Amino acid sequence: MKTKKNKLTVRNLKLWYGESEALHGIDLDIVSGKVTSLIGPSGCGKSTFLRCFNRMNDRIPNCRVEGEVLLEGHDIYAPDVDVVQLRSHVGMVFQKPNPFPKSIYENIAYAPRIHGMVDDGDDMDELVETALKRASIWDEVKDKLQQPGTALSGGQQQRLCIARTIAVQPDVILMDEPCSALDPIATAKIEELMDELKEDYTIVIVTHNMQQAARASDYTAYFYLGDLIEYGETQKVFTTPRDQRTEDYITGRFG
Repeated sequence: MKTKKNKLTVRNLKLWYGESEALHGIDLDIVSGKVTSLIGPSGCGKSTFLRCFNRMNDRIPNCRVEGEVLLEGHDIYAPDVDVVQLRSHVGMVFQKPNPFPKSIYENIAYAPRIHGMVDDGDDMDELVETALKRASIWDEVKDKLQQPGTALSGGQQQRLCIARTIAVQPDVILMDEPCSALDPIATAKIEELMDELKEDYTIVIVTHNMQQAARASDYTAYFYLGDLIEYGETQKVFTTPRDQRTEDYITGRFG
């Protein structure tokens, strides 16, 4: 039997904003090649936890982190870690689509060029095309690559941002409520895309949408007031939760 391999390992992770402790000793293993959803009411620590994986919390004044976050066994909070390099391995898609104010082509080519992955020319053209195809948007934009990314619809912009993320070939893709600003049709496309992308990437998604978590993820973690209450295979968490607080939340009794 094939054993599950953990892409990310979290041990006793604590986080403070000033004097306020936002995460209380979280232990969690993120399984490689799967979609893990983080659910829970607003302000429970989901997005804070997600941002620990690419050290986005470093940008917040008076934010302090303790504990271990390992990416394939390497401590991402070690003193010698290059945060820019880390973020090329751990990409992020935000709640609101945020394409660069550049052409569709340049949205994809910008980061690979900075990281020296390929030279401009045929190789870059191929990389751009591949990323847009992987994000299921190539057919919609292939004739307007020099037009601004900001001219696309909201759902297209979000898929462009996903293409931009995968262009640098990360190990992990973080998604912070990537569908909250999208209509149901655009949401369905993003969910289909996540299902395809998990063949090559490990995906962690924050969502308020219980149906989305149930449909689109393999594992689910339920957070409440900075604590990890329950974590397991999505089907088990939704059908036979071990903790009454999980059941109350997913059935809509509170939150």
